[in-house]
Amino acid sequence: MTENEQVGIDAFLAENVAATKETKEVKFPRFKQPFVVEAVGADVAEDLKKQATRRTKNKAGVITAQTDQDLYVDLLVVNALVSPDVNNAKLQKSWGTPGNPVATIKKMLKIGEYTDLALAVQEVSGFDADEDVDDLREQVKN
Repeated sequence: MTENEQVGIDAFLAENVAATKETKEVKFPRFKQPFVVEAVGADVAEDLKKQATRRTKNKAGVITAQTDQDLYVDLLVVNALVSPDVNNAKLQKSWGTPGNPVATIKKMLKIGEYTDLALAVQEVSGFDADEDVDDLREQVKN
């Protein structure tokens, strides 16, 4: 391995990569404080996708996997949400959704607000928002 190759690899070592948390504030007029979302890493997104995927076996014994896109978007939003903490028992009790952070955020927000929040998660996580905006809006609406 040449010295240039070694230096190039070193730039990608975990200890040499800036550990910044990318966040974005989303303001809604009905709330006194903004909602804050942070970037979701590819590893976390993959885990959430697995949680939203069901495997079924047909009569021939063939196993198929189907991802519930609505659940996946919901899990991404809740996982990226820094503030408010929708896992907070007081907040959940206030909205009548104890033990259910997804239900809490959905009850708190109007559909357009929820879509804006989901788009902010997508943007801060590095997705090309221009390409996927219409697809994400449709997923959130359904």
